[in-house]
Amino acid sequence: MIYLANGTVLPSVTTLQILLRRHSPHSLNKTDGHFGPKTKKAVEDFQVFHAPSLVKDGIVGRFTWTKLMGVSRLQTIDVVDGDDPSLVNLEAADIRNAGGNPIVVYGMSNGVEVVMNEILNRAQGPGRVALLRFHGHGGRGSQNVSGGHINGAPHLAAISDDNFSQIRGKLQRISHIFAPFGSTQLLGCDVGGGAKGKSLISNLANVWGVPVTAGLHTQFGGGKQTFTFEGPTVTGFPAGLNDLKSWSKAMEDAHGNVSVVDAA
Repeated sequence: MIYLANGTVLPSVTTLQILLRRHSPHSLNKTDGHFGPKTKKAVEDFQVFHAPSLVKDGIVGRFTWTKLMGVSRLQTIDVVDGDDPSLVNLEAADIRNAGGNPIVVYGMSNGVEVVMNEILNRAQGPGRVALLRFHGHGGRGSQNVSGGHINGAPHLAAISDDNFSQIRGKLQRISHIFAPFGSTQLLGCDVGGGAKGKSLISNLANVWGVPVTAGLHTQFGGGKQTFTFEGPTVTGFPAGLNDLKSWSKAMEDAHGNVSVVDAA
């Protein structure tokens, strides 16, 4: 599931806009990463086209996003740090209740490598992932994946600016799984903050070849907040594409002007 609605500004909105262009009824709206009135109307048109399985409300939530993933043969992958019971009881449960199947990884040393292996197994081939999300505790420039609370986490249990040189090779192994117009979200607290936060998302975007977004402040999670950011965000883009506007334009030019036969 995801939650995108009027006013959302994220790379995942660009993904949405590309898919609305590619699949029936083939919206021709501009791709810019901003969910405005025209995108809302395109979502409503998609929902009407796929009635009665979808309800016309102009919001991209569980059912609309699932339908888009289905007709596109794409998927969303969620990774939850299971070493914190609150994350299991709230965010992993929310994902399951919304029809998802999160990768839950418990406390261990070298958890980054384990998580990358799990993502590879789940992706089942190149170009299949529209959205990859990490749910866990964080700090400026650090997203925990298998260590519970960020302080005292086991060795290489976080994707961090401090350990990036050690884990770059492990991270690069999943670079081929993303749809070209896909993205990644780091949903830990404060991950995008400060110089280390900006460095981390920039490095990840260059390794994975897709935008990487992180929050600047506390992310409480639970309910709708499991599927969206709380407060301002910062995004890193692959080299040569410096902002959401230029990346979205490049994605529209390369991938948004093709009509695709919907999957059965």
